[in-house]
Parts: sequence; structure tokens; C-alpha cells
Amino acid sequence: MSLEIEVCGPNRDLHSGNFGGAIHNPLQALCEIIAKLHDSSGRVAVPGFYNRVRQWSGKEREYMARSGPRNAEILKDAGVESGWGERDYSLHERTTIRPALTVNGVLSGYQGPGGKGIIPARALVKLSFRLVPDQNPNEVEHLFRKHMARITPPAVKCKVRTLSRAEPVLIDRCEPFLQAAFSAYRSVFETPPVLVRSGGTIPIVSTFQHALGTPAILMGFGLPEDRIHAPNENFLLPNFYRGIQTSIYFLSMASKIQHCCSRKAERELQLTT
Repeated sequence: MSLEIEVCGPNRDLHSGNFGGAIHNPLQALCEIIAKLHDSSGRVAVPGFYNRVRQWSGKEREYMARSGPRNAEILKDAGVESGWGERDYSLHERTTIRPALTVNGVLSGYQGPGGKGIIPARALVKLSFRLVPDQNPNEVEHLFRKHMARITPPAVKCKVRTLSRAEPVLIDRCEPFLQAAFSAYRSVFETPPVLVRSGGTIPIVSTFQHALGTPAILMGFGLPEDRIHAPNENFLLPNFYRGIQTSIYFLSMASKIQHCCSRKAERELQLTT
């Protein structure tokens, strides 16, 4: 879910020398709000936010530890030396089975060369939530708006706008079509693929699952060094061509599975009639 918060104060930018210390600065107020979105341990501070977060068994977490990236790999891919976030969870778990609230950008005040002594009239921040099973974006939005009403300083006004929502999606690892994708990868890349969770958002996937009642198979061909959403985002050409081959192989396998399922359904229908 993506939101933006706009904090408004005076009806125009004010001279900071004449009004500083007497008028609450909307940018400062926004910083105070942002500081109250997480607690000191990195957990989202919105009351009720974790009520529906699914708790996973030790067996599932062991599988994730075996199949997912290690902490050192994630830090290397991010280009940082140390991690941050909830205690008692690996970095891989923090980016997959645990939800997150991220500050994506802040806009306010004078940003040109040199100085300009003002109190800005408004400040804006863009936020994104990574939700997990079984969280509901509408419910999380309601909880967030209530939290904003509690923490907004009284000297400013706050507006919350919802930009997008998407339901969390979970794919069954035993899904036959997923096994077809597994075979396709192994045939083209000549190595067994790894089934991992991902924090990326593709809103149409939940629509396919809920509205059409059909399984959704997510097949990735990117690499950690692709710089996704960053300047110089790129995609390795050999993976592009192998991705085409893998997709062709997958569609061929999927059609055979669909044919077998249809034949089985027909036989069951004949037996019942």
C-alpha cells in the first residue's frame, strides 16, 4: 500500500527570522510524525498493525534459512555494512514474512543553492507498506489514519492520501504449475531453481487469484545487481533471452498439466453421473 502525508501550516512561506519559534514549522512537524512511525526496535508503531500478521512455524523458517540469502549476502547487495529492523528475525525474514513501513521521499521548503530563511507552508512525505498474509490493506489504512490523528501536532493540519493498495499474495509451493516452472528453469539454466519469497508488489496477481480463481506463477529473471528502482536500472541480456526460452518451456509444460487436469475432471464427472 502506498500513501502520502501532507502537513500544512501557514498559508504561505514565512520569514524564519520573523516567525521562527512562534509558528510550528510543517516540515519539523512532519519529521516528528515520521519519527513516531517506528519504535526503537524497528517495529511499526501503529497500534494493531501486527494483529493479523501470520506467525510461521519453525519448520518454515528453517526452510527459508536453507533456501534464502544469508544476512551477509543481503548487506552486500544493498551496499551497506549493517542491517536494521525487528529483532529475532533474519534480514531475509524481515524483507519477506514480516511487514514493513518505508519512507520513500520527503518534499518541503527551499532546496536550491545557497540559503533561504523560511518556514515552509507545507511538507509532504511518501510512504509504502509491505503487507504480508493475512493483513488487509483497507484495515491497515484505517489503523494508520487513526494513528495519524493521535500523533499529528495540534498546531498543523494533516492530510492522508491513499495512492494504491494490493492484497498480499502467497503461492503454494506444491502447486502443479509451479512445478512446471521449476522444470522449465532447470532445463534452460541447467541448475535447480530456488523457491523464495519476495517483497515486490504486483497488484494484479491477487486479482488473478481472487477474481479468476486461478493460480498465479511468479517467475523472476533479475539479479541483485540490476539496481531495481534506482538510477541505471538494468537487465542482463543473457537472462532476457534465457527468460524467453524458460517461458516457452513453461507454457508447453503448463498446457500438458492443464490437459491432464481437464481429462481427470471429465472422468470424475462421468463417474458421478
